[in-house]
Amino acid sequence: MNDLHQKKTVQRLSAVIIAFFVLAALSVVVVYFVNPTIYAKVLKTDRYPFASTLFLIALLIFIAFLIFGVTKHWRWLFWIILIANSFSILEVPATILQLTGVIPDPYPAWYSLYRMGIAVLQFGIAIWMVRIYFQYGVWGMGRRKKA
Repeated sequence: MNDLHQKKTVQRLSAVIIAFFVLAALSVVVVYFVNPTIYAKVLKTDRYPFASTLFLIALLIFIAFLIFGVTKHWRWLFWIILIANSFSILEVPATILQLTGVIPDPYPAWYSLYRMGIAVLQFGIAIWMVRIYFQYGVWGMGRRKKA
């Protein structure tokens, strides 16, 4: 990775994905305290039960693991993040259908719109990742040499 532009691309991509995961972690915690019934509906429990708290902790540990993987530039994680972010665009028509009443929406409208906004952001990151892949390879670190 001799090219300065390529190094900056790797740093920017990693920083954006890590920032997204940090904001996701903060979002998970804020939703837990602002409207814990969202977790209760998903887990079918009371407002602040042990299961919801355990789920929140497990989710935060998982996000920390993803952040660690991004800093280490794990190739397999690049593809998983790319696929997950690419398919997040399906949240947009699903939310529109929920808000128009075509399919049931168990969540408040603000939460559905929030999820839709995050999905658009994720899709933007996916497009950027694909462009970087075609230009520089996985994580912008060059293509793997064929043996």
